[in-house]
Amino acid sequence: MKTSRFVLIGALVALVLAGGVALFASSSPDGLESVMLDGCETGADGEISGGACTAQKAGEHEIGGPLADYGMSFVGSETLGGSLAGIVGVLLVLGIATGLFRLLARGPGPRNGEA
Repeated sequence: MKTSRFVLIGALVALVLAGGVALFASSSPDGLESVMLDGCETGADGEISGGACTAQKAGEHEIGGPLADYGMSFVGSETLGGSLAGIVGVLLVLGIATGLFRLLARGPGPRNGEA
């Protein structure tokens, strides 16, 4: 199999997985978030209503951005936003990796006085 075909198939599989796996992701807190909520009382909406825990001191994202919280803030649907964030993330990584590989593949240019 040609290298370019292999890379293209790999990129398509990565895009499908990034966009599709988000549709089945759990909305329950992950391990780190669960530990941060230990000792707090939370309401039905997930907001902290009492108790004492580390998460009470948490604020908004300092940097923020369109991909904060594994989603896209401008998309109305949380599920669709997660899928799009995964796809955009894969495209960004592939773009950066491709640029770096091409830059490194060039090698050093000819020195002054050499042809």
